[in-house]
Amino acid sequence: MSANNYLPRRIQDAWQRMAVPESVKAMLALHGNPAYVSFWDDFVGDSAGTWPASANWGYPATVGVGTETIAIAAAVGGELTLTTNTSSGDGAGQGVGLHWNGDLNCYFAARLKIDDITSSKFEIGLTDSVADEGGAVDTKSTPTFTATDCAVFVRDTTEDVALTFVTNGGSSDGNADSAFTVANDTYFIVEIVVSGNVASGYVNGQLAGSGNIEGGNALTPWAFVETLTTAARVLTLDWWLCIGPRS
Repeated sequence: MSANNYLPRRIQDAWQRMAVPESVKAMLALHGNPAYVSFWDDFVGDSAGTWPASANWGYPATVGVGTETIAIAAAVGGELTLTTNTSSGDGAGQGVGLHWNGDLNCYFAARLKIDDITSSKFEIGLTDSVADEGGAVDTKSTPTFTATDCAVFVRDTTEDVALTFVTNGGSSDGNADSAFTVANDTYFIVEIVVSGNVASGYVNGQLAGSGNIEGGNALTPWAFVETLTTAARVLTLDWWLCIGPRS
């Protein structure tokens, strides 16, 4: 067993050994506090049927062009896989629910990876709909949107290879390329902090950029993947969370 992966008798030691940003650790400490609306999913469990109905979880229906497959993977530690069909333009998306907004402040984080970075698009973050079949962002270089309000990281190889933090809904849309390079089948962590009308995005703890949203509109956690070739693409969530004050 690795010396860095054990269950200590003292919880402060467990926090020190977690390979996640300090901000994520702080948010987990508030999970279950009635003063906060908190959501955390580690994707553990098993279901013989179709996600999400047979799993008895409070997720809305999956969305996607083509026939998407979204399911808990048989993996140690738990994973949710979003898999597209095999025609160019096929997609797979999953939301949670519209329970947070910027006016109350909220925080989102997720650990994710994509199986193949070529000929693909993915989004991860916060948006104002659980049903945008083509994703929240139509184009990211000079942003156009399906969403009215969103703060998401987007990578789309029809434009470039950058992982870009994009926002919409306020006085000044965000559009900032992160310094992080996405690699095949390699996990990374994103964080999004929304305070009032300002959203800021971080990758592996490093600030990517900020932009405006409309703080009064409700937001949901959101993940989406699209294939831009004739092969499926798989976006995998190891975990995700969202938290904000109740009022």
